[in-house]
Amino acid sequence: MAKMTMVQALNLALRQEMEKDDRVIVLGEDVGRDGGVFRVTEGLIDQFGEHRVVDTPLAESGIAGMSIGMAIYGLRPVCEIQFSGFSYFCMHQN
Repeated sequence: MAKMTMVQALNLALRQEMEKDDRVIVLGEDVGRDGGVFRVTEGLIDQFGEHRVVDTPLAESGIAGMSIGMAIYGLRPVCEIQFSGFSYFCMHQN
């Protein structure tokens, strides 16, 4: 078994799923060009493009809301919320 950090394992898992399924989309703050605050999405935009690795505005409830809508229409969104404390704002969907 290869040894890797959790960030490397998450990046590999996202990459593998995105290669297998064109419906998988990653969205969140700074996930594109910056590769995410912890670099989990580093390199994904270069491989999959900005239509599948989407930088969003600074609005966690918006990220969650967009993901819910995408899932309803058959996509498989992966929300990247930078810090767990911000995830509470995702629960404001009414």
